[in-house]
Amino acid sequence: MKPLLIALSFLTITAFACSNPSNSCNGRYKNPPPLIEPITYALDQMGMGDNGDIRTAIHLYKKEVRLLTPSIPTEAFQGGNFNPGAYALNSPDAKALKAQIDLFDTIYLVLNDEQKKQFPALIGMYQHHMKFITSPQMCDSAKKGCDNDKSKSCGAKSCDTPKSVKPTPKR
Repeated sequence: MKPLLIALSFLTITAFACSNPSNSCNGRYKNPPPLIEPITYALDQMGMGDNGDIRTAIHLYKKEVRLLTPSIPTEAFQGGNFNPGAYALNSPDAKALKAQIDLFDTIYLVLNDEQKKQFPALIGMYQHHMKFITSPQMCDSAKKGCDNDKSKSCGAKSCDTPKSVKPTPKR
């Protein structure tokens, strides 16, 4: 049961990494995974962004993730058999998960009890906010006849009336 949970965790991490266009699932990470942004936001909001231990932990995490390369752990193929547990424990996804766990362990060692309660709430707020900021459906700048000024909100664009809709005459 435990190897199954580990394998599912790795698949989840891979899905998150692959869903972010700034990362590459075919090679080394081009940028730090999206995990760092909400963490640094939450820490900055709590006034902990300048803590030396946390900065070191984030630096080590970024370094570990940057060095990850996709590879098949050959330790899983011993004696003509396939060992899923060995595969899961030695995969790049397992190493990424270990780096994340180490990062969170270090952060939680530094935070006090109140900050430990605020930290996940601030991460959740950041992630919720980013869903709307990075949503590709929000602003379709490829539409013809629309203002493409990024300073305007998406709902305030002045677009041509679609041809299938007839404007009502003014009285």
